[in-house]
Amino acid sequence: MTVIIATDVFGNTPAVASLVRSLEHPCLIVSPYDEQDHSGIHYRSEQIAYQAFIAQGGLARYRDKLGRVIQKQEREHPNTPCVTIGFSAGASALWLLAATENAHHIDQMVLFYGSRIRDYTHLQPRCPARLIFAAREAAFDPLTLTQQLRQQGQPAELIANTSHGFMNPYSGGFCVKTQALFLEELAQLIRQTHPCALAA
Repeated sequence: MTVIIATDVFGNTPAVASLVRSLEHPCLIVSPYDEQDHSGIHYRSEQIAYQAFIAQGGLARYRDKLGRVIQKQEREHPNTPCVTIGFSAGASALWLLAATENAHHIDQMVLFYGSRIRDYTHLQPRCPARLIFAAREAAFDPLTLTQQLRQQGQPAELIANTSHGFMNPYSGGFCVKTQALFLEELAQLIRQTHPCALAA
């Protein structure tokens, strides 16, 4: 079974490694950055990380990178169940990918606070996609967005008393209690998708 983590603009950090350990299953971590150029880089703020993300090529480049990773996994491990989990920019990039042919190789997407999804609500995912939004966002009203997505038949959720970044300790919106809740849900999803995952 393949589990792909699409990181936020902070990239592949120790916090992501900790998250993977909590899932108790090997994960393929994909960040927006070229790893050989960003090894060991830690951004001091979300704003600085976002500027680096834009300089790296932004959402479209991240979507394309994820598409190549998923194609490679399908070539090397055909017919293997695939779960993708995205955070912030990673969630938005996966949402764009969900409307492409590559999505046929994905069994489930779980997308956390992908704020740019608001610009692409017209897309129709070709794989199951669970959309999870924080209750508070600086740039838009998450309640309006989740209502719009639900009207279009998308399983969008609004998590009360949370802010953008609630899964990431590097974010100002981090919430340890909410993170723990969703880490258990994600581990359960992996077990259900591949019952032998934790026995290996």
